[in-house]
Amino acid sequence: MTLRLPFTKLLHHPSKNILILVFGAHFQALDTSTGSFIVSTRALSSELSTPILKYISPADAHAAPIRAISFCDKIQKGVGSLLATSCEDKLLKIWNIDSGWDLKSTRPVAKRAVSIAFDALASRVITADKFGDVLSYPLELPDNECTYDLLLGHVSMVTDMVLSHNNKYVITADRDEHIRVSRYPKGYEIESYCLGHTQFLSKLHILPWDTNLLLSAGGDDFIALWDYVPGTLIQELNIKKLIESQMNDETIENSDIASDDTEYLSKAIAVSSLVCCKVLQHIAVIIEKFPGVIILRWDYEQRCITYKQTLTLCNNPLDISYDLRGNLWVASSAEELVTIFLRRGDEYVKASVDHPLVHQINTFGSMTVDALPDLYTIGQLRKEPTDWRELKKDEQEDKDDDSSQSVDSLEKSPKKKKAKHVDDRKNKRIKSE
Repeated sequence: MTLRLPFTKLLHHPSKNILILVFGAHFQALDTSTGSFIVSTRALSSELSTPILKYISPADAHAAPIRAISFCDKIQKGVGSLLATSCEDKLLKIWNIDSGWDLKSTRPVAKRAVSIAFDALASRVITADKFGDVLSYPLELPDNECTYDLLLGHVSMVTDMVLSHNNKYVITADRDEHIRVSRYPKGYEIESYCLGHTQFLSKLHILPWDTNLLLSAGGDDFIALWDYVPGTLIQELNIKKLIESQMNDETIENSDIASDDTEYLSKAIAVSSLVCCKVLQHIAVIIEKFPGVIILRWDYEQRCITYKQTLTLCNNPLDISYDLRGNLWVASSAEELVTIFLRRGDEYVKASVDHPLVHQINTFGSMTVDALPDLYTIGQLRKEPTDWRELKKDEQEDKDDDSSQSVDSLEKSPKKKKAKHVDDRKNKRIKSE
């Protein structure tokens, strides 16, 4: 039985009508104003009515699953608009969008990247990896060279990274609840820590309408709002209660979510994506294995986030992205790969399956596979709770066992030596006789 491979990552360009959709080692770009394909790393069906602008050759495409993507829209003379992609085989590719999606460079990176960002000058590409390192690579570099600077390091796995809009700070989150604000490019100079989470972090996002504020989320019950330079916690919004209130909805009962997943959601949550819409000043959040999108709004007077609504889905969302008009694009695990919620003023209206913006991508997008990969990996960042009383008890039992073995060996050892000494004297007498 063949299955369609879902899109696991979505990313919209900051200033162009371009949406990147990642599936396995491949990606496709869609024009979000028309719904037409722009580029693809895989050949599409000949039945496609609108011809695609460009196919990327297999020689240029990635050969392993893509794990991180980022756009550069800080256009300098001779640089253009760029896309960075990095995959499991530790290759970083830079694509020049303005020159017809040409492959600008391919280079090896030291470790597998989990997050990529361009600096504000578009002169460096910053990567963060699971080993806790944040590395800086020069943009202009011949292929197959691995020259980089180490900006900073965490003891724990880095899970996300963002650069401040003024290029002064690199902000990193890790599996051990820490958010570190470091000065850029001198990452060894720590400006502050944002401390308050008790579980792993998975997402960081600087508010586009107030760039001094940072949103963070992960395995905790809440989303946190920070003034990140001084490391001040402004707000905690409990989203677990919002999820639990949706568990009894008929829409969820009719979805493909399993009963064990429902039990999982009632106990622990894992935020898999968090994006902002500058036009609406909305924040969209998805939770792993929860068939809905939580919409939050920005309260300008109170300078905080508040709950607006939950957009219900028939399947679990995998990633989300806003386009320039404020439409919300959702990738899911269903046969209908992409759903779009159209903006109507301050509200959202779910588009039909045959809507022009999603018809092509749902009909011809992605590819078929024999088996699906694991689509839910964020919750695996959660560490198993440790009962320190049981641990100390086990350690004491081990010490007691070691002590008893030592006593036994001491008691037995002299007897053996004495017996051997007696035998030696007997042998000497026999020989003398």
